[in-house]
Amino acid sequence: MHNISLPKISRNKVSAKLMALLICALTFICSTNFIFAEEQKADASIENTKTVANKTPPIKKPIELTKQYKEDLKHYLSSDEVKPLLAGPDDYLTLVKRYTSANSKGVAILLPDWQQGATNPKAINYLRNVLPAKGWSTIAIQPSKKPEGYPSSAITVAEQKKENQLALKEYKSKLNSMINAVMNTAKEYPGIVLVIAQGNNAAFLVDLYNQDGSQRPNALIMLSSYRQSNHALVNNVNEHFAHQLALTELPVLDLYLKHDNPLVLSTAAQRKAFSTQEMKVYYRQRQLNNTVTGYYPEEELLIQINSWLKAIGW
Repeated sequence: MHNISLPKISRNKVSAKLMALLICALTFICSTNFIFAEEQKADASIENTKTVANKTPPIKKPIELTKQYKEDLKHYLSSDEVKPLLAGPDDYLTLVKRYTSANSKGVAILLPDWQQGATNPKAINYLRNVLPAKGWSTIAIQPSKKPEGYPSSAITVAEQKKENQLALKEYKSKLNSMINAVMNTAKEYPGIVLVIAQGNNAAFLVDLYNQDGSQRPNALIMLSSYRQSNHALVNNVNEHFAHQLALTELPVLDLYLKHDNPLVLSTAAQRKAFSTQEMKVYYRQRQLNNTVTGYYPEEELLIQINSWLKAIGW
């Protein structure tokens, strides 16, 4: 028999191979440990984020605009001027200034449009400060906010009309209670009672004055009055407003601006035409020139009011 001789493997080669295997094993173990450590860090980071999120206080909702107005009035004006008013279950703020002239002409109740403050710089605040020197005690009212969801976002016109009526029914009921409460306060002062109202609130007052259960002033001055509504309904509601204005027995001064709300500009001629057709007594409409949209020229505004009051005997 022949002996088979196996190739001899040197010790150096065996040692090199073992060393290579050992290095591979160590590299694998290290990489595995590194990946495991990174996963633990990621899990810990997620847990910390959740913990911080749980500890973070929830974001507060914005304060209602009407509430902001009330807080500002209480903060910036003297307590002698800011008077609370309770009308049914609702509470309002009024700003009262007594006349400073020798003789009292009466009381001017100042009602801004909804979403506006009792110190609205467009016209109301100027009249609030200047009329007392002309013999008028002023009562400026902080009105309620616009009804939620008005105008309606319903799909059909019929649904829009129905939802708008429901929203405005409650709003006008509260407005009626509020204006009656202010009228009771105004009776404590000598002289006549004059109401100066802006925008939508002016239109709503005309509606209320044509109904029973609302105390009427001696005269009404409207500033940029109109009715806001959906596109398909806006013409009808403003035409209805114009008819109501023509039928009311109150003396009315209807003022608007050359640069005004587009709805004010588009409906002013209609109000004048209906009042002329009904031969409404003591109705006057005037357009005032202004440079800033929505802001009344102060001196011209006062001149128009004084001249109209003299024309009707006051």
